[in-house]
Amino acid sequence: MKEEKVGYLKSKANLLQGTLKLTDDRLILEAHKTGVGGMGLLGSILKRKVENENYGFDVALNEIEGIKQGKQGLQKNILEVKTNEGEYRIVVKSYDEWANLLSQTS
Repeated sequence: MKEEKVGYLKSKANLLQGTLKLTDDRLILEAHKTGVGGMGLLGSILKRKVENENYGFDVALNEIEGIKQGKQGLQKNILEVKTNEGEYRIVVKSYDEWANLLSQTS
């Protein structure tokens, strides 16, 4: 239904790049660490291992307990998704667009 490149605020100081996908019944975030490099062969192996690890989530829409607009510094397009597993903060292009789509499908 919708797919967008986003930033995942894993913590206040840790922003991971990723892709947020909305399907008919799931909200999926694929987020990976980037920027590891150097040190020749060892660096290449470490980079591959770190970038293959997924730090996102895959949640059924009926497991979403709430969504709200958050704020990070001056950025107001923060989609906050609350589930029984925890709360996820995602930097999106348009909070309103995602909020409308999620309210229609849940």
